Amino acid sequence: MKDWIKYFEHNRKHRREIPWEQGVHVPAPLRSDLIRSLQRFQLGESGDGFFLRRNASGQPMAYREALDFFIAEEQEHARLMGEVLDRMNAPRLRWHWSDWAFERVRRLLGLRLEVMVLLVAEMIAKRYFRALAEGVDDTVVRKVAGKIGHDEKGHLAFQVDYLRGAFAKWPFLARVGICAGWRLMFRAACLVVWWDHGTLLRQCGVRPEGFWWDCGLIFDEVSAGVFGGAEYPLADASPVHAG
Repeated sequence: MKDWIKYFEHNRKHRREIPWEQGVHVPAPLRSDLIRSLQRFQLGESGDGFFLRRNASGQPMAYREALDFFIAEEQEHARLMGEVLDRMNAPRLRWHWSDWAFERVRRLLGLRLEVMVLLVAEMIAKRYFRALAEGVDDTVVRKVAGKIGHDEKGHLAFQVDYLRGAFAKWPFLARVGICAGWRLMFRAACLVVWWDHGTLLRQCGVRPEGFWWDCGLIFDEVSAGVFGGAEYPLADASPVHAG
């Protein structure tokens, strides 16, 4: 694996500044849909990582240390989205069925499959936050979405690196079957996300067929990194390579 500790430390030291002093001034037609959508994503990013750490207990120390940085970045994303909600005088959710279901599925799995489920959310989040960064006419929201989207690219590369090694010795047909099942899970999640967040995404200029296509391209790139040995493009996730 690359030196992911070095990567995450660099990322932490070079955080993008958010101009909070400008406040959040989202146009009225978008405001309620953005609040509703961010509340769900904020809840999903706010976990403590307990089960992920537990499942990784048998992994090398370097991976576990990097995993702590990864979890801290996820929690930072929750904090940033929470700050946006606070500035729109919107409450934070304590429970939502989609987050509950996602967590229950992950708790039942070992590390490999838990990371694959986690990556389903990360891949969709990459497209979601790009939509906010490009489609919401507010500086703070765009900066926050851009920061989170930047981090998600690194998160994908980090977990692709782990999964590539985890599946490297599996038989070819087994890897083909796992990838096919993973794609079905991912596509089901895409449908759920569009059903839950599609109104906002449309207002950000994203059409359902475009969302479906773009998410598919992200999955193809990630799955090629895991099962095909292709190098995941970390260079576009950070100013420097990790390692």
